[in-house]
Amino acid sequence: MLTKLAVKLILKIMETQIDLEISKNQISFDFDQLEMEEESSTLSLVNAKNLDWIAEEVLFVLVKAKHDDFIKNLPDFKLFGKSMLEWVKMAGNHCQTLVIDQQDNMLEKLKSIQTDKKIMAVFYSDTPLLDKTLFNEILNYFAVKGYNALKLVRGEIFKIDYLKSLTEFAQSPSSKFSTVALEPVCNGKMLTYCHKELKKKIQNYHIKNGVVIFDESVCIDADAEIEKGVIIYGCSRIEGQSVVCSGTILRDAIIKDSIIGKNCVVENAYIEKSKISDDKRISAFEKIENMSI
Repeated sequence: MLTKLAVKLILKIMETQIDLEISKNQISFDFDQLEMEEESSTLSLVNAKNLDWIAEEVLFVLVKAKHDDFIKNLPDFKLFGKSMLEWVKMAGNHCQTLVIDQQDNMLEKLKSIQTDKKIMAVFYSDTPLLDKTLFNEILNYFAVKGYNALKLVRGEIFKIDYLKSLTEFAQSPSSKFSTVALEPVCNGKMLTYCHKELKKKIQNYHIKNGVVIFDESVCIDADAEIEKGVIIYGCSRIEGQSVVCSGTILRDAIIKDSIIGKNCVVENAYIEKSKISDDKRISAFEKIENMSI
């Protein structure tokens, strides 16, 4: 069944016919729910805990990372339709969130932040593989151990009262969370790895929900919505806030910010900012833009 947001999007397309505008981040999924449901000793430990306190007591400070020698606008660099900053923000979106710029004296900047929260969790926009499961696991570990501060490979956790008294950051990160998900994207190798892992995360999410994906070459943006029963063959791309309805088959298709109705066949075609009604067959090499058919 389509979400309410998808229905609104369909109605918008039907009304406008052409010059279609789709609002930014209109559709968003909790990809981490899939990870938390899978069997894992680490994840089952997190699931066994009541973590509601995290949303109530933690200030999530997201630092816009700088790597001038790698990607000039790193926080805004997009992976599957979302910037790296947006991917990290999703990990702590259940908490009050403050986004700040990276600066030379980060400790003084953090100490100057006014908050009534008890704990500050500081993460950086260059760790797009950080997800909600890991975020919660780190905060749970911090609380269980009764730490005042916890140094991570990329980031820090503090009790606010303790932070005020600090004169310098700890030098050695905890070995407990020496995971690749906290390694900064500061070179091409790490960026390629992140791209591969996020692609797999999105594909697994849709496969679990009943979408058939026949080839790893399929690319799906994070905000695309695909109903159960859709079949997608290799080299297809579903980009932006697109919706593909049940029974549709895509072969080598490129879909951008569009609605594809039920039981359609789209083969080797390009569709952008358009609505395709149910039971349509889009023949090879067709290009459809700003249309409702």
